[in-house]
Amino acid sequence: MDKLKQWVTFTVLASIMILAAGWFLLVSPKKGEATELNTQAASQVSANAVLTTQLQVLQARAKDLPKKQADLARVAAKIPENPSLPTLIRALTAASTTAGVELVSVTPGPPAVVAAAVVAAPVVAAEPAEGAEPADPAAAPATPAAPVAPAGGELAAIPITVNVVGGYFEVERLLSELENLPRALRVVNLTIAPGASPTDADGSAAGVENGSSLTSTITGSVFMAAGRPPATPVVAPVTAPAK
Repeated sequence: MDKLKQWVTFTVLASIMILAAGWFLLVSPKKGEATELNTQAASQVSANAVLTTQLQVLQARAKDLPKKQADLARVAAKIPENPSLPTLIRALTAASTTAGVELVSVTPGPPAVVAAAVVAAPVVAAEPAEGAEPADPAAAPATPAAPVAPAGGELAAIPITVNVVGGYFEVERLLSELENLPRALRVVNLTIAPGASPTDADGSAAGVENGSSLTSTITGSVFMAAGRPPATPVVAPVTAPAK
């Protein structure tokens, strides 16, 4: 009877040990893997939701893509790849004729790269040595940088000076015509003084005296982009219809 009890006890203990070993060796690792997989699945679902939102935003923006490309093409047409001075002179001549002024001369300068505006860090002046006089900031003026020739794809400005002769209101109309010029032109300065056309034989003395004949000088810049890469057409994605 005692041996039977011992055998039963050993059997129960062995069963408990087998169950414990099965739990720690099989069930518990699988449970940990299942928890990790559930965490990864939840993270992937969250990432998919973010990507879906981004895709919807991009699809909404893609609807305006043809309009943006058309705007870009219009801007590119106003900034050629070379100086294109003959075309510019013809456009200025047409604008002067429409405004009713006489185009006397057009003087372009060499193109120079347009540098991006950079905010300079404040300069802290060093303390003068003991007994030395403080330096005068105006004593050493900054040397202007020399014009830099444009490289491929860089925006360059071509300075231009336009001299015209006409009345005040005609010059004002010319400025309005320059705003609609086929070429991008930035007006920097305008000077007006009494004066006659150099092609007028009698000098238009009466016009100069009463102020109806004015000599105007317009200074500004036109732009070019040498070696600009061609625009790459972008096709808007097509959303598949929902089933």
